[in-house]
Amino acid sequence: MASKKIIHILTFKGNEHQWMLFDGETLSGSQGPAEKNRNPVIALLPDPLFFFFKPRGVTKSRHAKSATLMQMNYSFPMQDTGFNVLRPSGGAVLGYTSHDLLDRFLDRHREVLSKATVLTTDFVVCWRAAISEGLSVWNWKGQGGMRILASGDEFTYFRGSEDEFSSRFDRLGLDGTPEEINLEAACSILNKNKIRWARLNLAAGKKAGSEKGAVIDYKPFIVSAVLVSLIGLLFIVGQFHRWKQSQDKATEWRTKLKDVYVSALGPSPGSDPYGKILYKLDQLKSGGTGGGGVDVLGLLAALSQSAPVGIEIEGINLGADSGNIRGKVGSYEELDTMMEKLAANAQFNFILEQANNVDGGISISLRAEYNR
Repeated sequence: MASKKIIHILTFKGNEHQWMLFDGETLSGSQGPAEKNRNPVIALLPDPLFFFFKPRGVTKSRHAKSATLMQMNYSFPMQDTGFNVLRPSGGAVLGYTSHDLLDRFLDRHREVLSKATVLTTDFVVCWRAAISEGLSVWNWKGQGGMRILASGDEFTYFRGSEDEFSSRFDRLGLDGTPEEINLEAACSILNKNKIRWARLNLAAGKKAGSEKGAVIDYKPFIVSAVLVSLIGLLFIVGQFHRWKQSQDKATEWRTKLKDVYVSALGPSPGSDPYGKILYKLDQLKSGGTGGGGVDVLGLLAALSQSAPVGIEIEGINLGADSGNIRGKVGSYEELDTMMEKLAANAQFNFILEQANNVDGGISISLRAEYNR
């Protein structure tokens, strides 16, 4: 059975404040803590004064804060109040920024807030409880009809009826019935799991009233600025390095392409070498005259399909009606096999004119006649 622990809770509705008491199981109205109070005093600031952000893919680690700040700076315009991050809780991280009306609210309620030992909000308490229970999909209702649907790495803010909630729930492709977390249930979960309330502080630093009143602590902005600047500098250096590599690669490709053009067209390929190559290809297809010469590409294709592996082509001479191919194969067996395959070709008639033993194989001379 969970042990009972008295906690005073300060809530606000409009410009009025209200005290409540949590005895470990239930919430009830209260007159507030006594003068010499030793129990925790939790002040729940109005949630509309804050915007909460759930980062994607960020878990509890020493880099969680910087990763969350990077995502917030990337996703939203810079706020006058800046971005902050709650301490990681149960492997989850929560970023937030405050409304510009927060300072006015703190000044107005400075006296009563001086009694608080912890500052948080209703939603933060419920978020901490949901994380403690391992809930991935849950919803929360705040004042004035404000609602938040939490699912995985996303928070969906909206105002509306249950029909609006169902519509958004279906739009996200969720199944089942989401757990609804309210303040009383959240307090019970935190008490049951012995979660320290101090970990729910929005910040710890700026005081209001007496020394024991922790209102809000704005972490030094210069630390965040230096960190973001350093990360930005590293990003720029990395991008420049990638750009330089791409430029070097592009230069290498252009050089190799120019070498190809020079090998095909000579030392002066001209201003449109690609067009010249297409023109030469058209000439080769038409036999060089455009009037029914040897189909060079067809001839090379026939040789490629029939020749053995390792054949060496030493020269090709083409005429108007036939061509001569000189090369070398490894053995007479390979030559016989190649001739059998070439004999099956219907476009050309291949004739073996010469075959001599040479060092390293058989030197051959073929004549290819075009079958018209």
